[in-house]
Amino acid sequence: MTADVRSSRSSLSSLVSVRLTMIALIMALPFILPSLSAVEHLDNELVEFRATAAPRSATGEFVFVAIDKKSLTQVGTWPWPRDVHAQLIDRLTAAGARDIFLDIDFSTPSNPDSDARLAKALADAGGGVILPMFRQQFGAQSAGPLTLTEPIPLFAANSWPALVDVALDSDGLMRSFPVMDLIDGVPTQSAPAVLAGYSDARTGRLEIDFSIHPETVPTLSVADVLSGTADMQSLQGKSIVVGAYASELKDLFAVPVYGILSGPMLHVLATETLVQDRLLKPLPIQPIALFLAALMIAYTLALHRLSLAVPIVASFTLFTIGEAAAFLLYKHDAVVLNTATLWLLLAFGLFMLMAEKIGLNGWLAELAIAENRNIRRVLKRVINDSVDPVIVLDQKLTLLDASRTTTDVLELEGPVARGTHLASFVPTAILDAVLHLQTVHLADPVRAHSEQLEISVDSTEGPRHLDVVITMSPFESRGGQGLSSVGSHVVCLTLRDVTARRLYETKLEEMTRVDDLTGLLTRRGLTEAMTAAASGFTVFAIDLHRFGHLNETLGREKGDSVLKVVAARLRRHAGLRGLAARVAGDVLCLAVPGTETSDGLEERAEELLALFELPFGVDGIKIQINARVGACNGSDDQGDPGKWIEAAEFALIEAKRVGGSGWRAYDPASGLRRARSRLVEAEMRGALEQGQFFLLYQPQVALSTGRLVGAEALMRWQHPKLGMISPGEFIGIAEANGFICDLGQQMFKEACRAATDWPAHVSVAVNISPVQFQRGDLLADIRTALRTTGLAPHRLHVEITESIFLEQSDELFLKLDALRDLGVTIALDDFGTGYSSLSYISQLPLDKLKIDQSFIRDMVSDPAGQAIVQAVSALAHGLGLKVVCEGIEDAMQCEMLTAMGCEEGQGYFFGRPQSARQILELSTAHSLLADRKHPFVTGLAQAG
Repeated sequence: MTADVRSSRSSLSSLVSVRLTMIALIMALPFILPSLSAVEHLDNELVEFRATAAPRSATGEFVFVAIDKKSLTQVGTWPWPRDVHAQLIDRLTAAGARDIFLDIDFSTPSNPDSDARLAKALADAGGGVILPMFRQQFGAQSAGPLTLTEPIPLFAANSWPALVDVALDSDGLMRSFPVMDLIDGVPTQSAPAVLAGYSDARTGRLEIDFSIHPETVPTLSVADVLSGTADMQSLQGKSIVVGAYASELKDLFAVPVYGILSGPMLHVLATETLVQDRLLKPLPIQPIALFLAALMIAYTLALHRLSLAVPIVASFTLFTIGEAAAFLLYKHDAVVLNTATLWLLLAFGLFMLMAEKIGLNGWLAELAIAENRNIRRVLKRVINDSVDPVIVLDQKLTLLDASRTTTDVLELEGPVARGTHLASFVPTAILDAVLHLQTVHLADPVRAHSEQLEISVDSTEGPRHLDVVITMSPFESRGGQGLSSVGSHVVCLTLRDVTARRLYETKLEEMTRVDDLTGLLTRRGLTEAMTAAASGFTVFAIDLHRFGHLNETLGREKGDSVLKVVAARLRRHAGLRGLAARVAGDVLCLAVPGTETSDGLEERAEELLALFELPFGVDGIKIQINARVGACNGSDDQGDPGKWIEAAEFALIEAKRVGGSGWRAYDPASGLRRARSRLVEAEMRGALEQGQFFLLYQPQVALSTGRLVGAEALMRWQHPKLGMISPGEFIGIAEANGFICDLGQQMFKEACRAATDWPAHVSVAVNISPVQFQRGDLLADIRTALRTTGLAPHRLHVEITESIFLEQSDELFLKLDALRDLGVTIALDDFGTGYSSLSYISQLPLDKLKIDQSFIRDMVSDPAGQAIVQAVSALAHGLGLKVVCEGIEDAMQCEMLTAMGCEEGQGYFFGRPQSARQILELSTAHSLLADRKHPFVTGLAQAG
């Protein structure tokens, strides 16, 4: 009994010792793992994956001007004469570049005249050129002192020196760059820090964020800049990095994510890292790892009897959440979480748990036995059951094994016996490819070789296409002798029947050219047919009038039948020389040999419309269809045939504006208008960012005294190329694409800022677009403008139009009530020209009513106009509203409106739209006149 007790105590003591050892080891791993090179490599791979999965674009503020192969060929020598560098600096300076960094070694003198030329260019640049300085070792002793290489004094005197030192990690990759370093005791910035304006002297080196894609960095060739073919306007206000790109210059570095990048591009990425505030911040991993280790130890000791599925699922969940968190931290906050330590620690914990669960020695032994027992059976099963035939051959090309599907795919009479030579059961093309690859392998027998080909073979069901992959792998040998009869290498053939895929691809190709419903050509098919004809065509775009209504009435199936019979009639009309196509749902197209005269075009259009005069028979019923036609005479002057179709469609848009059937010829002027509209729309956002939009202000005067009481803000756009663009042109486009909300937001800010400089009794009025009222966050925009400028709310007048009443909703009244609660004044603009509902006007929280200028213009000679103005004034006063009259142009109108009791007016009689400063001057002049009690409003108006 004593011996049994001693044995039990010894076993228990051994178990406790093993557990304590395992616990001590797992608690030490958080401190050991991070220092291992393998773990560092894994962490680097994970960071590289996150950078790849979270790509970022460059800001576009830093342009790479590359010394590429084209530039080397154009200049002809390297190093270049320094006159070339001087010319490049002059061109970049003239283009308005902000900073210019030349990543070129100027540490030795050259030709005196060339050096003087370059020094002059540096001086003319006004110190805006950055030249590199770097430290390097000379001689074979890597531990020797560093030698500083810097520009010669002639260049350094007129430039900004910056460090371009490069340091590689232990794996040979460059990941970081210096920010600040001491050179002879003087703090010196690196080139990226200078370009980015980063001056934190406490920072030595920073990691480059390789999620910023080099492809998004604007890049120009030095050759194009020197020759003047580059877009020099794109360099205005940009920082320029000039340096080597051509591989011949060998300024290349191995980096994560992208493999190889040039030195100048690395400087650009480093600069973008600083500018975009993507300074990678490592998160300490030891505290997290210690917490994870504690959790694993607690689980192993307390819950080790649970199923292994529980910790495995928990580990997978933890891994997924951890990697997702690491990815999001990297993407949004530039925080680097090195998770390799955590996952290795987690793997060790699972291993410890399995050892506790089933016994480590028995588990390893069972694993080895299972592998030796099953590997041959698994390989045999994989080969036999493969859907794609797999054929394994020895060095002599005799069969070792083959899938059962080989017989069916190659259409053999029966299974192929082991030892059969390849030539007896495969097509000649496969045998020739294997023999060729075997010759290649014998020349280099150490590594594996592979080749892929596609062959066509005849079969009982027609041609078949086979995709064949041939792999030749070296087979292990000992002492130069093969381990088996296989020989020095083994050959594996994988076959795949791709006939169905080829037929499907052919069908898809055909479908892109021929419409499946009507049998007519598609847009692509028509374009290719006209291109192949290499001659001019007259193209007609045909719209079936009210075809959508016909679909709704008769059903889509009947509508398809209508399209078929119309297509058939159109095909007959086209004849042998014409082409018929379906380019959209109910838009057909006819292309016939071109005609050069307008009479000929009209005749053909009328002939085409005549096709629709007779009803179409569809499933026993007669259907009358009208058509509208757009016509275009296609020629080389209008571009490729695809442009001819577009021109005909533009003409069709004009034809749709007429009732019933009709046609219109393409008018190039309409194309220019649409092109201008597209250009205006495309450049709107950039124009707002570049400050091309500005405000003018039209005075608003108290009619009884002539004193300036306010000004209406009017948006204007001064385009650098198109000149002054009318609001009538860009406002409609901005409302259509929703950009009016951005314009309105900017308008509130600028108007309120300008009004703060005016006297306290002068207000500013801002028009609100219906789109801005419905879609934008109007209240937030107004609150922001008032808060940031400090303007009193009652001095801001917002003008709404009657068109907002088309949407009669509770939200409309809620927004207006909220505006009133802010304290701003609300005016109803252009009254009488839109949706005038007296019942709604009486319910709205309005302060003013503006009578449209169309009623004022002819009121002196038009009694009806006078009656309307009188009635509107009476209505407004009855509702407690002030009346503002627009478009006042002479003294007579002013006097009549004053007599009718109208309080305020605006128009050219009081002043044209003008700047905020002029409004300030005008308010001063009006105040002086008002103080003198000038009896005539005319004199007050003339002060404007």
